[in-house]
Amino acid sequence: MLPALSRVAVCGGTHGNELSGVYLVRERLKKRKKSQVMEPVAVVTVMSNPRAVQRCVRYTETDLNRCFTHAMLSLSLSEQTPYELVRSQELNSLLGPKGSAEAMDLICDLHNTTANMGLCLITYSDSDWICLHICKYLQARAQHPGTDGYQL
Repeated sequence: MLPALSRVAVCGGTHGNELSGVYLVRERLKKRKKSQVMEPVAVVTVMSNPRAVQRCVRYTETDLNRCFTHAMLSLSLSEQTPYELVRSQELNSLLGPKGSAEAMDLICDLHNTTANMGLCLITYSDSDWICLHICKYLQARAQHPGTDGYQL
């Protein structure tokens, strides 16, 4: 039997000009306020880079995706520290700490591209059973008859 997920995070707006994740996070937050229904899994919904989202730019000072190394997450902060580095440490506290037993079981960081490539899933590992099941589930629902698609 596969282990159950108990902590999942859905993040959007890591890059403030990638609006698919921003939209999904905003909709989840709206629905959560209206709904009293308990979800079977604890899902934390996060707007990753609110300053970049507000300005509709990829980032304000540095790419947030590049701020999650162990070295960056352990840096001391000052008034001159770039916003995204500060934010990465805040997100690490909220969703981690990275690599710890308390960290989220799964983080879905939603991005989009301007390339005409349809649905694209990038996973951290090709041997992670959670990611493989999610990919297969989405693939079964996203395939259009008569089109070529990569098969797992």
